[in-house]
Amino acid sequence: MSASELEMSSVRYPYRERIFHIEKRSPGVWVVLDESHAELGSLIRVSTEGEEHEPVFGAVPPGWVETLHEGSDWRQLVASLINEALDADVPAATGNQGEA
Repeated sequence: MSASELEMSSVRYPYRERIFHIEKRSPGVWVVLDESHAELGSLIRVSTEGEEHEPVFGAVPPGWVETLHEGSDWRQLVASLINEALDADVPAATGNQGEA
C-alpha cells in the first residue's frame, strides 16, 4: 500500500489475523479502528516531504497530544498503534506464578 491509498475515505488493514480500518478524518489526519470500530489511535501527516522525499507520518495513541513514533512507513506506524492497543489488553505478569 502506498501513501496515496490513505487518501481514500477508508482503508482495510489486515494485521495480526484481524481486519482493522484506517478512516480519513480530515486532510492529513486518519483514525485507526478495530473491527468493533473502537479507536486505537490516530495517524497524522507531519510533513508532505521528508528526507527521502516521502511524506512523514506520526502515530498518536489515544489520549496523547504528541506523536509516539514518526516515519515515512505509515503501515509500520499503524501496526505500532495496533500493537500498543492489543498488548495493553493482555494482563502483565505479576511474578506471583500462581502463589496464594
